Amino acid sequence: MNSCLRCSGQSSVFKFFCVFVLVTLILVLTGQYESVLEPPRVPQPTISVVSDQENAYVFYATDNTYACSVLVNVHILRKTHETKRRIIVLVSKDVSSKYHSSFKSLSAEVIQRKPMGLHPEANKDYKSSLLKLEAFGLPEIDPCLKRLLVVEGDQLVLKDLDHLFDLPPADIYAPKAYWARDELFSSTLMLIQPKPEIWNDIKEMVPNLQPNQLEMDVINDIFSGKAAPIPESYVVLNSHWSEWTLPSWFTPSASVTTSEVAGATPTPSAKPSNEELDELSLQAHIIHFSAEIGKPWDYDVWQVGELEFNAHQVLLLQWQEWRLLQKLGFVRPCVKEPGRVLIDLLRVTRLR
Repeated sequence: MNSCLRCSGQSSVFKFFCVFVLVTLILVLTGQYESVLEPPRVPQPTISVVSDQENAYVFYATDNTYACSVLVNVHILRKTHETKRRIIVLVSKDVSSKYHSSFKSLSAEVIQRKPMGLHPEANKDYKSSLLKLEAFGLPEIDPCLKRLLVVEGDQLVLKDLDHLFDLPPADIYAPKAYWARDELFSSTLMLIQPKPEIWNDIKEMVPNLQPNQLEMDVINDIFSGKAAPIPESYVVLNSHWSEWTLPSWFTPSASVTTSEVAGATPTPSAKPSNEELDELSLQAHIIHFSAEIGKPWDYDVWQVGELEFNAHQVLLLQWQEWRLLQKLGFVRPCVKEPGRVLIDLLRVTRLR
């Protein structure tokens, strides 16, 4: 009789196990596995931290996906670097109200604006990109604003940027676009002092843009020869870790240099070492998602590992940091990745 009970118990356990596996598979296939693992999202209280009314970070978002990436960086500035500066998010009508609420919960101000139009024959992918230029008109809305640090959303802020507001007065500070022509500067990070005459110049120039001209062309034309430089390390392309390249401005630290094989003299065409690319990531203040594979909302870390199997591990770590932070947002994740949560974590843990 005892043996019968034992067999019956084992059979029940086996049946329970089979049912559990089946239910788990169904949840994974239907994309619900993450929601089971995640705790319920409760409304978050607004963070009251702003103590400086004259200086502000400015982001812009033209759709929900881009808004999600902006939210990642607002979260970094508020929670990691604990900035007390104002944060303003310019949004188009295509950004949903749930993101408005999420930004406000991090004490970010949301201002909806209609972006100026590009040339009718311009690339449709950039049709709303001129929303960034609305930052130059913000003092018309709030005259208290004196200096604005304009940051693109398809980036990842790695270091505190508050000190840039303490730079000496200038109409604009920006890093050189080291990946382009030498005379160009990047519009992905700009410290600006908006003035009515500059805003008028921008509004006069935009209607005359050519099909191949974007907001970076407007900025470089308006401020030609006038932009004060900030180091190129403030905006670094993440394609360096995909392609195993180093920017021309990069100088390794003494510890990296002395760790190389004695007597070896690297040439400009030589493939950089692991240590040099690690050092580059430590020097970067912001990384711009420019690698050929796309943006971090396009693929999960597992897919990036498969598609970029020759990439330096820092590329995957950057990807994972963005994707983990977007899960901490106060809205549902903006990317769909059924069954990938634990796999991504295990993969990055192994890389570390």
